[in-house]
Amino acid sequence: MDKESILRLRQSSRKLIRELGMLQLNQAKSGRTPQHFHALIEIEKTPDITVSKLGQLLLLSTSATSRIVDSLIKQGLVVSGEGIDKREKKLAISDLGQFQIEKIDEFSNAKIIGAFEFLTPEEQEQIINSIQKYSQALEKSRVLREQVKIRTLSTSRTLRKQIISMIENIQINEFSIPISSEVNIGILRAEEEYYYNNTYNFWYAIDDKGAIIGSIGLKKIDSTTAEIKKLFVVKDYRGKGVAQKLLNMLVKSAFKHEFDGLYLGTVNKLGAAQRFYQKYGFSRITEKQLPPKFEKCHVDTDFFKGRVKDVVQMLKPMLE
Repeated sequence: MDKESILRLRQSSRKLIRELGMLQLNQAKSGRTPQHFHALIEIEKTPDITVSKLGQLLLLSTSATSRIVDSLIKQGLVVSGEGIDKREKKLAISDLGQFQIEKIDEFSNAKIIGAFEFLTPEEQEQIINSIQKYSQALEKSRVLREQVKIRTLSTSRTLRKQIISMIENIQINEFSIPISSEVNIGILRAEEEYYYNNTYNFWYAIDDKGAIIGSIGLKKIDSTTAEIKKLFVVKDYRGKGVAQKLLNMLVKSAFKHEFDGLYLGTVNKLGAAQRFYQKYGFSRITEKQLPPKFEKCHVDTDFFKGRVKDVVQMLKPMLE
């Protein structure tokens, strides 16, 4: 999907939210926000729903959902009762809450009916089907991201070989990078390159079936600087937040080890990777600007530098 299409879809989505009156539902005086109204609707749709189940539907944390529910109960829109599990109460809509939902329905239905007057029945059906498909696709993408887990490298030689196989498949079969057998040997010798401060500083990503789909390593250069190595993600999982998760794990470790500067080398044909680094605060540098102890790989042509605290700040909004 090209950038222009993404921009058009985002602009249309924002306009859709505005025209449907979602922003108008924010009632500052009552303390009600769109999240409160969405919670109210879901509680009405699912009698005896619990806070944790409601949070899953709203894609909010349990603590955030609890605050919303407490506010709705305080305002008399929702009532709670004892559930099967005494630690979680079941929720139900009150008469006042039902009245509020009827007002929401009246408001929202009028918006849709007014808009559909300008569309043929065929166009109306097409829009409904398209929005359903788009929302389902968004859900599938989110679930896929949530299923990805990040693991720390272990002593298993089999595991290490599987990670190398994943990396070499990308390097050789996908990008035709002329690597030697020594390029990835450091993963097998992780104790020499990635083990310090009593921990392995190499991570890999797995999908819901346990298949390895990504990797990243943090190699110590000196007491204040380190090198990012082996950041690779298999094709089917690119653009789905896996690289961000791996980088986030790395910078958290770099912060713990009190590193300040991060360096890396990459290949010029890996344009998407270079844009990824720049997106998170890395700047292009020359080979001469690399630290003296930086061990350059023979295939690397382009080099970047970033500061740990800057990368942390850039990653925050993407992962929250």
